Amino acid sequence: MVIALLAATAAFVSITALMAWASGLVRNPAEARLSRLQERTAPSDTPDAPFSDRVFIPLLDGIVHAILPLLPHAFVLRTRRQLLSAGDPLTVQGFFTIVVVCAIVFPAAGLFVASQATSGSAGTTIIATVLAGTGGILLPFVWLRRRVRSRKAAIWKSLADAFDLITVSVEAGLGLDAALRQVAAKLKGPLADEISLSLRQIGMGRPRREALEDLANRVDVTEVTTFVNAIVQAEQLGTSLGRVLRAQSVTLRIHRRQRAEETARRAPVKMVFPLVLFIMPTFFIITIGPVFVHLVEYLND
Repeated sequence: MVIALLAATAAFVSITALMAWASGLVRNPAEARLSRLQERTAPSDTPDAPFSDRVFIPLLDGIVHAILPLLPHAFVLRTRRQLLSAGDPLTVQGFFTIVVVCAIVFPAAGLFVASQATSGSAGTTIIATVLAGTGGILLPFVWLRRRVRSRKAAIWKSLADAFDLITVSVEAGLGLDAALRQVAAKLKGPLADEISLSLRQIGMGRPRREALEDLANRVDVTEVTTFVNAIVQAEQLGTSLGRVLRAQSVTLRIHRRQRAEETARRAPVKMVFPLVLFIMPTFFIITIGPVFVHLVEYLND
């Protein structure tokens, strides 16, 4: 009874903290900017501030600030790079805050469910709590990896159209910035968004080379990195940019064909498992089943 009460209390506090933190996270950009301006003029510990802003969010931020220095520096940098490749949905601190909240909520929920289901069995309760805690820690990283993979796939699918549009625009007499602006205006998706961000950086005075290299680092796709390096080298050496872009488009289409052939060759191997587990048993039941039934009837007679 005591274990169940403690588990219910921990689950309530954890879920309340998660909801309070998430309510402060889900805002549009205008509200986020206004909230940052308000933070400069009005501290969060005033009596008029919400209870979540005065208690839960500072508590979570303090826990994350204490945990981040203990983590390996390479691990934090890799997580930051994955967040950039995922479209920068969260800051590093916000992501690890979610990890901490999940590491609290999942074990509390596992402890509560196990204590109710097993009537207080200590071994099963501990195992369920440990498994739930492990799942709570790994779940944000699994979500981040899936988001990175899906975003890279969307970028890679739109590369051919983007490269062709840039090549045609440059060969028609437009500059590189104008060609990139055409891509950002006529295409939709994460690649167009990243190009728009790079164009805004160039318009604010950042050198084109740095903006394009930053684009390659954010996207983290091999073909985009090669494309950016080719553009930078063409500008440095003074070679024809249209010819370089045409060569990059041809190379990209060769890579797409090679990847399609690789995927097609993997298909038979992937079909083995559903064939063995689902199709073959059904086939044997349909073909051998009637024979087995007649054989049993014959032996009984």
